[in-house]
Amino acid sequence: MTSPLSLKLALLGVPAFALWFLFSAPATAQTPEAASTTYAGELADQFVQVRLNDGTLKYGKLVAVTPSDVVIDVVGLGPTSIPKYLVQDLSAVQADAAQMEQGYGYVSNQPSRYFFAPSGMQLSEGEGYFQSNIALNSISYGFSDRFTGGIMVSVVGAGLTAKFGGEVKENVHMSVGGLAAIDYYGNLDRPLMLGFANITFGDDNKNLTFNVGMGNRIDDGYFYSGMTVDSTYSQSWDGSYYWNTLYTFDTRNEEYQNPFLFNVSGMFPLMANRWFITENYLVVPTFRRSDPVAQVPPYETGYPAWSTEPQMRSDPGGGVSIGIRSYNKRTGWLWDYGLAGVFSGGLGFPVPWFSFTLEF
Repeated sequence: MTSPLSLKLALLGVPAFALWFLFSAPATAQTPEAASTTYAGELADQFVQVRLNDGTLKYGKLVAVTPSDVVIDVVGLGPTSIPKYLVQDLSAVQADAAQMEQGYGYVSNQPSRYFFAPSGMQLSEGEGYFQSNIALNSISYGFSDRFTGGIMVSVVGAGLTAKFGGEVKENVHMSVGGLAAIDYYGNLDRPLMLGFANITFGDDNKNLTFNVGMGNRIDDGYFYSGMTVDSTYSQSWDGSYYWNTLYTFDTRNEEYQNPFLFNVSGMFPLMANRWFITENYLVVPTFRRSDPVAQVPPYETGYPAWSTEPQMRSDPGGGVSIGIRSYNKRTGWLWDYGLAGVFSGGLGFPVPWFSFTLEF
């Protein structure tokens, strides 16, 4: 029988990947209002950095500053309008021509998540996305620059997600949050709850995230205690006699544990509109304990060996995953695809992953 933890591990994609980081320092910054009077002069057609209120950086060639938007030509994406109320400042920057041509480090898409795991970065207020791989569908929305909430619907259950945080210093983001889910079929005795905290180093395009989490109580087996033994002298079918021993238990000990999760995820650009992504997990059963419950009526068996010792059937597990995120300029869809090696109890197996995402 598959344990609840093993079912969860199959949905999770341990770390061993080194990534590079891009830390861009803005030149002399000015507000979008000031830029609106000067973009036709000193900033016209220049490569600029747009810093949003949540610390996110956008890069591209300045096209225009209108009364409501800052418009930049993002490498590989074309003209992109950014609402002024989301913009903290606008500045010209120096960029390596080869990097600009190849699109390295200058296109920002979905920095708030990897395949599934969250980063420390937030969606900006009013931003959102729909993500699906058919079996699992989710919507996330930035209710403010520091709070992102969402819903999930899958073929086995549904849930809610929440994340609060922001930039604590340049190119360092932190967040805390959680996930709550229920299944449709009653296989879980209670809703699945997971709380997490993470820290992300880097910018929108090149970053590394360390994430720790703890789940709520999970059933982890049971065993019996309070044994009494009764033997009767019985006659078998062939007429011979034998002692028939019956073991009776008056207590059932329910076993529980809390899964501790450690995650390392990262991404960096490979070319224009394409990024390498890795998302890796280690899940360790912790806080194992048992609660005695009176067994009414008493449990009787002739073979007690398997039932009188703690079971603790869950083993450490996790997964190592790698893949690609690709942006389709024509359709506006993001495509994530990769492969995860999932392991539990010393056994492993590969699991393919794909999803498509539409930003709104």
